[in-house]
Amino acid sequence: MGRANAGLRSTRSEQVFTHLGAMIAEGKWRPGEKIPPESDLCQLFDVARSTVREALKALAFVGVLKMRHGDGTYVMEGASQLLERAVRRELGSAQSIDDLCEARVALESELVSLCAQRASEEELQGLESLCHEMEMCASVPERFHQLDLEFHLAIARGSKSRILAGLLVTIRELLGELIKKSQEVPHARELACTHHRKVLAAMKHRKPRKAQSAIRTHLTVFQRRYKILQKLESKERQGREQSGRSISVKTSDAQMAPAGATGE
Repeated sequence: MGRANAGLRSTRSEQVFTHLGAMIAEGKWRPGEKIPPESDLCQLFDVARSTVREALKALAFVGVLKMRHGDGTYVMEGASQLLERAVRRELGSAQSIDDLCEARVALESELVSLCAQRASEEELQGLESLCHEMEMCASVPERFHQLDLEFHLAIARGSKSRILAGLLVTIRELLGELIKKSQEVPHARELACTHHRKVLAAMKHRKPRKAQSAIRTHLTVFQRRYKILQKLESKERQGREQSGRSISVKTSDAQMAPAGATGE
């Protein structure tokens, strides 16, 4: 959401902007519902009123909130989808993909650490079941992709951090696309299962740092695969375009040839 919050002057305002956006995206307040007053938000985020007001104005500017003078601030219709579209608009270049992957590593590293400390035994068992089902569905791409995404979202829920988990939920469709594309490489799904097992083992043993190391390895490997596939597809497109131009030139030359001409 780089463009959306480009006008924010301070890091604290950017943080409030991001956290409020995540809370709205995960349905903390429904469309048309009034959010808490500025004084309550100041206490929630432990910031000055001017910082909160700046973040609210930025969210209002992009159409997520509507500020009514003397009445309060309300969530707009379609705010959750708007937040995701704001992120999606940023993904028009390789650098933007790198930014998303970098943010994902930072976010999921913290989520997996918290999950290792806070997840219940029942939640860990749920992650175990997801791992097992993924291993059974490795030959069924679409189902595997769904389970893979659910594994990462389940870790987010197990972290018990509503704001951080909300950030991941906000970009779930984008993450799904990244996961699907990165697994087009041969044996990628089998490798993903191996990585997930290592992440889960660290969480089961309540070892946050080991879990962070495992998830970083997993995400970094698949980021590299995604970038390789991007380069290959780019070269393939260029090849098709050049071939198309060549065919067009030949066709044009043939049409310009005199009627009845032979190619002796």
